Amino acid sequence: MTDRSIAHGTFVLERTYPASPARVFRAWADPEMKKRWFGDGTGSGTKIFEFREGGRELVESGEGAGSFGFDVLYQDIVDNNRIVYTYQMTMGGQRISVSVAAVELFADGSGTRLTVTEHGCFLDGLDTVDQRKRGTEGLLDALGTELSRN
Repeated sequence: MTDRSIAHGTFVLERTYPASPARVFRAWADPEMKKRWFGDGTGSGTKIFEFREGGRELVESGEGAGSFGFDVLYQDIVDNNRIVYTYQMTMGGQRISVSVAAVELFADGSGTRLTVTEHGCFLDGLDTVDQRKRGTEGLLDALGTELSRN
């Protein structure tokens, strides 16, 4: 019998971007903008993109044992203010985590302070809070690059 486990973890990340809350929000809501900063680079990418409360987003990358899936359900969206979603991550078709994430946007001078808070259940030793935090940091850096485009 395989040992089964759950490691619980929470992290909070904050970034300040030189863009309005409306522009930062649009980077999450617009499929073309999101593809540029959230894309997986493998060519498989986004299968479903329904950015609305109750909508789903599905991103898949790779093939076989090296494949990853990001399957989202949007729970709460307030334009230019917040995005709350639940999601599961898979690796090789096996669920490795289930999380709830909240993205909050705050006007900060002429820019935006963005806060991401994530609570995760990391399953069977296949994923960790530290790995997820590092991955999210990379995504937020890529978002900053996207927001610096004209």
